[in-house]
Amino acid sequence: MPDAPQQRRNSLLAVVGAVAVAAVVVVLAIWLTGGDDDEPDAVAVPATDGPATEGSQGSGSDPALRSGEPVEVLPSPMGGQEAIDALGERIEQVAEINNTTVDELRDLLLRDATLRVGPSGRLMYEDTMTPPPMQE
Repeated sequence: MPDAPQQRRNSLLAVVGAVAVAAVVVVLAIWLTGGDDDEPDAVAVPATDGPATEGSQGSGSDPALRSGEPVEVLPSPMGGQEAIDALGERIEQVAEINNTTVDELRDLLLRDATLRVGPSGRLMYEDTMTPPPMQE
């Protein structure tokens, strides 16, 4: 029969092991659910840093928005007036998804040439930087 210090040491090792396994599971879960494979070259960013304004969030008219299911609002990423025209009335849904108002979204799309609306309705910025030439 193990003595008391050995038994405490074994119990401590079991607790430490369980905590380590739980931490690994949490990290893997976050990593596996954090990406959007529909837009591999894009980074989703919020349209505004402030709190939602009245009317920018709500239940929406689209059942998919209320249920949290992915919504496809565009066939490919678009920006500027092209995005505004292609979205039509769905611009309200895209504004809601991105926690902004329709007017703010229109203004951002027209002012920032790198801002895109992805197929899922999430806003992203197009990276226009070209890498420096490689030296041989």
